[in-house]
Amino acid sequence: MWLESLIPSIFSHRHRLLHLSLLFFIIPYWYSYYNEHNRMSSYSVETAMFMSWERAIQKPGAMFKKAVIGFNCNVDLIVNGVKVVESLNTTCEEGKDQETLENLGDLHQTFAHFFQRGAAAERYMSSEDQFNILVRESESSPRAHYHIGGNAALMADRIAANFPSTEVYLVGPIGPRSQALIHPSVKRTNSTRIVKDELHVILEYKQGEILDDWVAPSSSRFITSHDHFSGSMVVIEMFFKAVSQFKPDLVIVTGVHLLEFQSKEMRKEKIRLIKRNLLQINPKIPIHLELGSLGDALFTADVMNKIIPYVDSLGINEQELTFLSHISNGPHMEEYPVQAGTVHVYKVVEMLNWLLKKFGRDPTNTDSIKTGYRLSRIHFHCLTYHIIVSSGTDWSNLAAGLAAGARIAGRLSCNIGQNTMDSELLEMRTAANFVLDKKIGKNYRFEAHNPIASWMREDVLFVFTPVLVCRLPSKTVGVDDAISATGLLYSQFFRLGRPTHW
Repeated sequence: MWLESLIPSIFSHRHRLLHLSLLFFIIPYWYSYYNEHNRMSSYSVETAMFMSWERAIQKPGAMFKKAVIGFNCNVDLIVNGVKVVESLNTTCEEGKDQETLENLGDLHQTFAHFFQRGAAAERYMSSEDQFNILVRESESSPRAHYHIGGNAALMADRIAANFPSTEVYLVGPIGPRSQALIHPSVKRTNSTRIVKDELHVILEYKQGEILDDWVAPSSSRFITSHDHFSGSMVVIEMFFKAVSQFKPDLVIVTGVHLLEFQSKEMRKEKIRLIKRNLLQINPKIPIHLELGSLGDALFTADVMNKIIPYVDSLGINEQELTFLSHISNGPHMEEYPVQAGTVHVYKVVEMLNWLLKKFGRDPTNTDSIKTGYRLSRIHFHCLTYHIIVSSGTDWSNLAAGLAAGARIAGRLSCNIGQNTMDSELLEMRTAANFVLDKKIGKNYRFEAHNPIASWMREDVLFVFTPVLVCRLPSKTVGVDDAISATGLLYSQFFRLGRPTHW
């Protein structure tokens, strides 16, 4: 009986109006959905990826308010590497990596070694006279130009330009040209001012350029220098003094790789100084280490054992990661030196997992050897993809940081404006399907509208995205630093409790 009485009420005048109103709501919704679906399917792969990153990039709940960054600052003299090397009147039968460059012949050999692999590298030139000859040749080269340089200065400059709400304090050897080039809002200390700028020569080359019998498989750069101050005891001490005085909520350490070119006794003493000061920093203030190009196995082992465990975050590229694995008998140690192209993702995943497990923080581990270990985040970047790996609960908003770093990579290397996206200049160089993590059988299927993938391996989180590559890059130097700085500022750090050492 109740059903019979209900039927007429459903079709009553009042309910007919309700049905019509629902109909008028559903039709526009489906029309909008259909149009949006069609519009999205009409986007290029590059535009779809860019828009997906835009959706993923959310500012963290609490941005870093103050950052202290040190300690390598210089001026980059950027030139066409092939033309400058050819003008040196040196010969080279085969490329060979030299840990330190004693003369211009060594420069030619080492430049050729990395040129034929399309890999970035940095080496110190021990002879000041030979370095000055290189500087004179470089300054007379067509289209030579100066730019702010040094990981610390580049990261400070990027944060000041893109994150105006974060106060940046830079500690490093700042000369007159550095002073003029760096962002005006970056705070500096007068105690590390120098009369003449440290100068680095950036030998850039583009994909397809020819040197002797070799063709560059990708665009990159080789850096050489003869620094006096970036790794000095005074600068290191002033950096940690600024940390205690400025009271930041983020500390960024860079330039440790420059110690490699000093005497063994001196660099051991400075590594001890850095470690001792790192241990004094409040564990609730995150420390990020931006690694640089390394070539000396003994020195690198010291950095791995005495510095990397005592920072919370690490920025690293494929050349640096494979070298760490190579000298420590880590996974896929045969990948060093990196040949033309990129290391397979699953191999990088194994190396990152090994690095984090071996040198990372583990609150449940009672092993006294790991007392005070802090490392819980690694940001890996190479030409075609980026990965952020994290353990524990200290770090969050990592997908946003990864997307922000990937977005800036192509923009910066192609010199694309902040509010535009020229997909003609960018291209995707990732396979449609490949293995992300062999151990757990995780595969990746590329979707332009959803390129970011994340997964857990035990207690470790991995976040991956392919990157848009600039077809004809106008810039190679400083891109890694911009990626790391951007990813770091979009990440959020919060640590409960404190390690037992503090």
